[in-house]
Parts: sequence; structure tokens; C-alpha cells
Amino acid sequence: MSLSDLSLATTSDGGLDRPNQPLQVRLPSVPPAWAGALGIALLRDSERLAHRGRTRVGEWDVDPMAVLNAWAANLRHTPNRVGALIEGLRVRVHRPWSTYRLKPARPASGVVAGYSTDGRTVRSVQVADLTAKLLSTAHPMREFSRRLTQEHKPVAVWTHTTGSLVGAESHLERDFITLADFHPAVRYIGGQPFTLAFERGAPCKLHTPDLVLLGDGLPPLVVDVKNPEQAAKRKWQARAALIRDVLAEAGMGYEVWTGMPRLMQANLENFTEARVPGPSYCRWAPIAAELCSRPMPVVELVARIAARGYEPGFAMMLIRRMLWRRDLRTDMRLPFRPTSIVWTVNP
Repeated sequence: MSLSDLSLATTSDGGLDRPNQPLQVRLPSVPPAWAGALGIALLRDSERLAHRGRTRVGEWDVDPMAVLNAWAANLRHTPNRVGALIEGLRVRVHRPWSTYRLKPARPASGVVAGYSTDGRTVRSVQVADLTAKLLSTAHPMREFSRRLTQEHKPVAVWTHTTGSLVGAESHLERDFITLADFHPAVRYIGGQPFTLAFERGAPCKLHTPDLVLLGDGLPPLVVDVKNPEQAAKRKWQARAALIRDVLAEAGMGYEVWTGMPRLMQANLENFTEARVPGPSYCRWAPIAAELCSRPMPVVELVARIAARGYEPGFAMMLIRRMLWRRDLRTDMRLPFRPTSIVWTVNP
């Protein structure tokens, strides 16, 4: 499967990548009862996003997979493989009343990177010495505390990629972690992995990137997550350009990610929650792929699998798991429902 296929978006050729036509999402006109006093605010927020073209199917501002696809295409000649899953948890979630950050000392000249392998002490190295092996052992440079007055609420996200928790400062970072966890090229996801310390007089003093991604035979990809308004500010763009140049000299990629459509986010959240025991998946996933002989509604595939002796409720879970593992595909721009069209991945 080519990297360009990973966005699972439809194309204009009318083939298998376009089993159903994109539709415009209809926004509710009545606040949801379950939201209570926040219902009106949620409704207004949906209207605001719709006005900016972010809830219309097929009118995304940017393909949310573009950053990861471009990185995954940058294979090195020497295939460096990322090690096994990390051991233990690397998220410090105590100290609810404060946020403790680890900071390296600022250098007399140039730029250094501070990191920690135990979450308590900081070591400083040249940025070029931030190897994939070192980054995979780094602990977050901050504690992920939560307070009533915070605008963004830090969370800890469990990922299939690491088999552990990854810290995130906001729900937007959580969304990117879920997207990275879905991408097959990602082998490691680290939160707040290091802090860049610039010499005195530099336009930037300290900067801690939000995330780092590692992949087999790929340079480390450092990612900052910002909402579109923040990313558009000139001050941030100048800061990002400086950080990008510093990391590029060290052979690392750098990107700023600004979000994805709510529908794709909801689908990813739905698929990542599907759990199927390994032996059951190994037995029934090939059968489900064989039965999906053409693009078909989920309910039809469930019925076909059930006819082979697999309980229908488990069959739906199996399909969601296959979509997460990319053994099946669907149009991620539409909400996943029993009537959604699924099809097998082209070899």
C-alpha cells in the first residue's frame, strides 16, 4: 500500500477509492441535552467551525496525514530499526497545583539539548547527538498537571505503538498522538522529549517540542501541535523557522500540526478502542478479508462473517480492528456506521 493511500480519502477517478460520494455534514440546530449548560457553547462552536470549512466532508484545509506521509517517504540508506516497546510509564501526573519542568542550562554559545532518562535529572548534549536510541529512552521534560483554571487540559494517552502512556498537554495533542499511533511507519511516540536551550541574546531562550516520532530507517520527526490561530502568528512562525533550522542541521525533521476534521478524529477514536484477542484476529481477519470481495456495507460483511460462525457483535468489533490495522479501508471523511462502505486494501 502506498503512503498516499493512508489518508483513506476518496479520489476523483471513480474507482475503489470512491465507493460513496462525499456529503455535507448537517449541523444540529438544537443544543444536545447531555451537554447541559455547555450545549449552547458547543452549538456555537460547531457553527464557527462550519463557517471556516472544517466540518464539511471533502473540504479539509490540509490532509492530516500529509505530515506523516512526507516523513515516512524519507527513508535512509542505512535502515536503523527502533527497539522494542518501552518499559514502564513515562508520564508524571502528580502535583495538581503546579507544573514542574526540567530545564537545561543555557549555553555560552550555540544551542544545546537537555533531556532526562529518569524524569529527575537533566543532561545536556549537542543537538546532533540526539540519536533515535537516546530519544527512545528520554522521559518527559515536564509534569502533566491539571488545574481548574487551565485553558488546556493535559491527558495521558495509551498507544498501541508504545504499549504505554504518552503525555499530552492538550486534547489537540491527544488527537495527533492517535493519528501517529494509526500510521504504520511510526514505531515510537515520545512526549516532551527534550528542551532546546539557546545562547543568550538569541530570539528564543528555551523550547520543548510537544512530541517526537521514530520509525525504522527514518530520521526522528519532531512535532509541535498548535491550533490554526496560534500557528498563523508571526511570532510563532519566526520561532518555528529557527527551531526547524536547528533540528535540520542535526538531521531531524520538524513539523507543525494544526488538527484534523472532527469526523476523522471520531473514526480513529472508534477504531483504536476495538480489541480482538490475537488468536481470534489471526483466524478471522483473513476470512473477513476474503469475504469482502468488493466494496460493501459493514452490515453485509457482518452478515457474511456471521454465516461462517462468528458472533455478529464480535464481527463488528473485528471489522473496526481491521480498519485500525489498515487491513480494511473506509472513507474516513464520513462517520463510521453499519451502512458505511468498506473494502480491502489493494496489494
